[in-house]
Amino acid sequence: MDQYPTIRLIVAKGDALAAITGLLPLLGALAAMALGWHWLVLPAGAIAAAVVYLLMRSYVELVRVIADMLIPK
Repeated sequence: MDQYPTIRLIVAKGDALAAITGLLPLLGALAAMALGWHWLVLPAGAIAAAVVYLLMRSYVELVRVIADMLIPK
């Protein structure tokens, strides 16, 4: 798997990548509130964070399945 460094990274650190990526919308909402945006930005950011996290988790699982089945070991 040396010729696929990105897939190796996703397989090895996918859970952390999903968590970090999932936190980004929430952090963006907090930053927007700090700049004076409406308070409803925070619940929208929390919902977006949950959706992004679930999408990233499913992507990581798909990459792991594909890597496990198709890449020779």
